[in-house]
Amino acid sequence: MITSRKKKIFNFWLFLLPALAVYITFFIIPLIRGVQYSFTDWNGIVPEIPLSMKKTQFEEGVLALLRDEEDREYITKYYRLDPSGSFYQLQNWIDDEAQSKAGTNRELNDRERKEIKRILKKVGITPIKYIGLQNFREMLKDDRFLPRRVKRYLFSEFDDLPLTLKEKDFNTKLLAHIAGEEERTFLLSVYSYNGKNKRYELAADLSFETEDRLRILLSENYYEDRWERGVIGFTLFFTLYNVVFANLFALILALILDTKLRLRNALRTMFFLPNVISLVIVAYVWSFMFRLIFPALTGISVWLGSPDLAPYATLIVAVWQGCGYLMVIYLAGLQTIPADLIEASEVDGANWRQRLFRIKFPLLLPAFTICLFYSLANSLKTFDILWTLNQGGPGYATTSIVIDIYKTAFMQNRYGYATAKAIVLCLAIIILTSIQLSLMKRREVEL
Repeated sequence: MITSRKKKIFNFWLFLLPALAVYITFFIIPLIRGVQYSFTDWNGIVPEIPLSMKKTQFEEGVLALLRDEEDREYITKYYRLDPSGSFYQLQNWIDDEAQSKAGTNRELNDRERKEIKRILKKVGITPIKYIGLQNFREMLKDDRFLPRRVKRYLFSEFDDLPLTLKEKDFNTKLLAHIAGEEERTFLLSVYSYNGKNKRYELAADLSFETEDRLRILLSENYYEDRWERGVIGFTLFFTLYNVVFANLFALILALILDTKLRLRNALRTMFFLPNVISLVIVAYVWSFMFRLIFPALTGISVWLGSPDLAPYATLIVAVWQGCGYLMVIYLAGLQTIPADLIEASEVDGANWRQRLFRIKFPLLLPAFTICLFYSLANSLKTFDILWTLNQGGPGYATTSIVIDIYKTAFMQNRYGYATAKAIVLCLAIIILTSIQLSLMKRREVEL
């Protein structure tokens, strides 16, 4: 039976229109609203239109300034005096006499709220002010947001005095920062050099005055200059290494489990299981391991509390949790490779390396495309593991851009600034994933 052209077109639009409606409702409209909010200073708490106004403010600051009679009638329809006669309050429900009789009371809709906001804007009442690109410019000045070079102080005046200091640390991190000759002489008088161990050792039996002076000297001058990743730096660090190592381990596991192992089905289930478990549970399990098990194995007592080790700890958890899902995709790609093609290459004398790089990898390019896209997008959006493990700490050592958006919006009450960051993240994901898909698809066509 041949389907007519009109029926094909009808069926096409029958399926396309609902998809477009969902896409516009849940992506395009929120994106447009987000762009609008990113140009404002809204704190996310103050309503877009006032819920109440004092009687004098409303009558003198609104009604008296409105020249259009229709605007005055419209605004008085929605703002009514309360029983005390002191405030005009916004009526969330329209209860006109005619509507009450008809039993059709209803809540204010978006069109009515927009009209109220338009009228109030005429008299200068705008709780949400448009500030242009100020939010986007502020990102470039935000010390937490961009990578920066900072002083990391290595001693507090409340710490115990270091008994020994390595020669390199003493010279580069302490002595080099002291300009005064008197202070340098004092420091060298309390720390003597031990050439055998290549260390500076603290003299014994210091007086209280000497100790206090030394504490102040160390707290002000014992530091190192280092680069802090910042929010953007950590996000790029986490994304790069998570994409590389998750795909690498997933591919290795897929190649191993594609062989004729006796327990391969059980192993596949075992490696995929972390992806089934809730990310919050995964984070709590690994928190226990970093507190009790890792210190016993490595001799390092602090992992999640260390600014240097916490990023790597979160990376370990993310790779462990995510590589199982990617493994399944690579396994599916390997099993689509014709067995007779592999057998023919073996007959022709190809070794395992040649079969891997000349046959399997080229035919796995569609799987590579999917896995890289999935891991890249998810890494840029990671929130739950990082938040549950360390809440972005210590400091901002493991704060990704998504966590920073959350803190800015809901802890600092800067909704407009947070929305601007979200818009930047959305554009970055779209651009990076589009470039990745374009390059990979082009490579697939060439092969």
